[in-house]
Amino acid sequence: AVLVLQTDLGTSLMFFGLFVVMLYVATDRLSWLIIGAVMFLPPAVFAATQMGHVRTRITCWLDPLSSENYSSCMQISQGLFGLSNGGLTGAGLGEGRPDVVPHAESDFIFASFAEELGMVGAFALLLLYLLLVQRAIRAAVGISDGFGTLLAGGLGFVMALQVFVVVGGVTRVIPLTGLTLPFLAAGGSSLVCNWIIAGILVRLSDAARRPAARQIPGAAGPTAARRESEVPA
Repeated sequence: AVLVLQTDLGTSLMFFGLFVVMLYVATDRLSWLIIGAVMFLPPAVFAATQMGHVRTRITCWLDPLSSENYSSCMQISQGLFGLSNGGLTGAGLGEGRPDVVPHAESDFIFASFAEELGMVGAFALLLLYLLLVQRAIRAAVGISDGFGTLLAGGLGFVMALQVFVVVGGVTRVIPLTGLTLPFLAAGGSSLVCNWIIAGILVRLSDAARRPAARQIPGAAGPTAARRESEVPA
């Protein structure tokens, strides 16, 4: 509620989605996802009808190139022009025009990236994010500790949601929300948080690949727990 009152809808969406996904991972009940989607609809409708900045973002999402909306939708319009200017292989590193896109270093860093490296570079970047999320999911599935499963699943979802919201907003798949693209967008706190997330996921992925410890019958003390690979068949 505090984040909504501060008009930080992107972070509000991230925390709400994380809460619902953690419930699903912990209980393995699909009904939590359905309940979460139903609970999301009334606040979304209220924000779209009662909050002026949300209405503006929806208008820009639906028709950013209209002459009536161009002044308020210049950011997404220039971002779309940058994406189209990049083409397949891009204009080249340092050859783009990020200065014409408002907030190109933060909200619209993906548009600047795609303009200089093209669709090939943009898909390569998305593939790197996909690999990171895939490793998080594998760690969540493979780790034997329940807390580790929740942690890996939650962190992987946060990373995936940030990428989807930012790229989806730039390409008009969804309305803009104001989140930052991990590891690329300007912002020291965001960068530090994302590197911490990556470090935790690396540690969890390593733990998921290690064989689980097993108690040896008749043994006691510190040597009682050995790894399965050390226990004779």
